[in-house]
Amino acid sequence: MRKWLHLKLFRINSVWTVMRAFVAWPFLIVGFYMACAFIGSHIPANNGWIPAREGVDIFVESNGVHVGLIVPINEATENLSDLIRPDQLSDSGLFGTHVMIGWGHGRVYRNAETWADVKSGDIASAVMGSDDSILHIKHVINPVPQDNRKRIRVSQKQYRLIAKQIRAAFRLDPDGRSTALPAYGPDNLFYDSMGRYSAFNTCNTWTGRVLRNAGVRIGIWTPMPGGVMRWF
Repeated sequence: MRKWLHLKLFRINSVWTVMRAFVAWPFLIVGFYMACAFIGSHIPANNGWIPAREGVDIFVESNGVHVGLIVPINEATENLSDLIRPDQLSDSGLFGTHVMIGWGHGRVYRNAETWADVKSGDIASAVMGSDDSILHIKHVINPVPQDNRKRIRVSQKQYRLIAKQIRAAFRLDPDGRSTALPAYGPDNLFYDSMGRYSAFNTCNTWTGRVLRNAGVRIGIWTPMPGGVMRWF
């Protein structure tokens, strides 16, 4: 009887140990990821950067999920209207002086305009990694700073580097044209994009990398929206 009881207790303890491991490891992984995101977003790249006295005004804007770049369509010898065209809008009168551009996971972008819309299946797909990536582009006319929108002045050279990276993100058809799809409203569209989304290469990582590669001071890894916005 005693031997049987010891065996049963051993089995219960073994099951409990396995269950604790299944619960603990995800928390440890998430905790480690968040710690790395915090550290990466606080370690600056391009620490000597200062805003240009003269140049191009761009903006970073957060909706709490995605951080996008707001850039002029035609500035500093860079004209993006061959990719972002008036005829792609249902109302060409909504064509902006600027566009807000964000890159990200297709399913998350299409299904989640806000955090309240995010679905667990889409999050799982994003974390595991997916080639389903898109650009979200919203037309803006004469933007000004707001609480969730911060202005940055970059040199013309830096803006050309930003525009070059934006161009490289578009997936073009055999004729070299961009493909636009309906998005959240008449003034914004989704575009087929290059790149693979993952937990290590998020929408906010893309925005941070575009700025970092242009020489703007920002964290070395910025997977979270706050990790981008804190610099501005």
